Amino acid sequence: MKHVPRSFLLVLVAASVLFNARQAQAQSGIEMELSASYVFGEQITFVAQIRSPIQIQSASIVIVDEAQGITHVQPVAFDAAGRSEYRFDVRQNSVHPFANVVWRYDLTMPGGNVVQSPSGAIRYIDDRFTWQTLEADALRVHWYEGGDEFGRAALNAGQAGLRSIGEIIPLDSSKPVDVYIYANAGDLRATLYDSQENWVAGHADSAAGIIMVMVEPNSNYGITMEQRIPHELMHVMLYRQIGAGYRNIPAWLKEGIAVLAEVYPNPDYNIFLTDASARDALIPIRDLCASFSPQIDSAFLAYSEARSFTSYLRGLYGSDGLLDLARAYASGVDCERGPERVFGISLAKLEMDWRRSVLGQNSVWSGIEGLVPYFALLCLVVAVPFIGIIRAMRLKGDSHGSKPFAR
Repeated sequence: MKHVPRSFLLVLVAASVLFNARQAQAQSGIEMELSASYVFGEQITFVAQIRSPIQIQSASIVIVDEAQGITHVQPVAFDAAGRSEYRFDVRQNSVHPFANVVWRYDLTMPGGNVVQSPSGAIRYIDDRFTWQTLEADALRVHWYEGGDEFGRAALNAGQAGLRSIGEIIPLDSSKPVDVYIYANAGDLRATLYDSQENWVAGHADSAAGIIMVMVEPNSNYGITMEQRIPHELMHVMLYRQIGAGYRNIPAWLKEGIAVLAEVYPNPDYNIFLTDASARDALIPIRDLCASFSPQIDSAFLAYSEARSFTSYLRGLYGSDGLLDLARAYASGVDCERGPERVFGISLAKLEMDWRRSVLGQNSVWSGIEGLVPYFALLCLVVAVPFIGIIRAMRLKGDSHGSKPFAR
């Protein structure tokens, strides 16, 4: 399937408003007609028409990006005919494809009372392509290049991924999950406005149940699907178990659990991990708490370590232990204190044991790096009283008539 020509797209979007204009009546009896249209990758245009002339002191549009839980409030003006038009820059505001965008107007009347209009909603679909769809139960896959066999393979990979995920955490299929498959990196990255990571081949809006992955329709697409689709599905299912605190889970655990769900994990994970261990070039786990590097080699090593370390923890504490750890982090526990809270052992000690038992590193040397912060704290605790003692001794010496040393 081919891209929709840009000139045609502009005409199409202008002529087809996805949220049909409707008549709405605000709290004060004000009648308003709301409509919205968009040009993908550029802007959403919100239009309001007040149907009976009234005097307004000021007005604002309230726009809610439900996928990211972000609310935007901007002042707007109504002309003498009661019409307002506001253009919302989706690139500047990082609106993700397929997000549900809800909006309303807050109208301040001359007496100071604020009247809220009813809300409108629009689905920000990536309409650059003509999507095909297959679905089974709550899983829906969409693609625009490749035939029916490609689509069936994607659906099968998703179902296999759900079975794999079910062995790690409970599944929640109460709401649908939509998987959108992009045929090349350029098409996918054009949708991820805020991503600085050129290696990204998938993204999940976990709260919205929207997944986007890049799978080229070549001879290896089946293996690629079995890696990327289950990985992103795990992010959605883990979010459904954890809730809003999901964003507090450290990157190493969040991505480590997702990699464990891959039906056909990348064999290069072990190669990268073994090589880095031999060169003493592993990334400390504490450095993988916030995010992974935007550089592809460092990022791949981070995924390799996260997979191995998370698998090690699962072997020790089971899948329930991983979920308990994720919930502890979701409650706001610090990255390095999470394992101590749940397992009674520090992150540094767990890393030292993992390096020794899985990678065969010397336990003494591998533990030094992880214990550096504790050594620094110990030195500080010892040094402060020691300095106080020295100062006291000097003051005592001065009180007995000691003189400064002079040359």
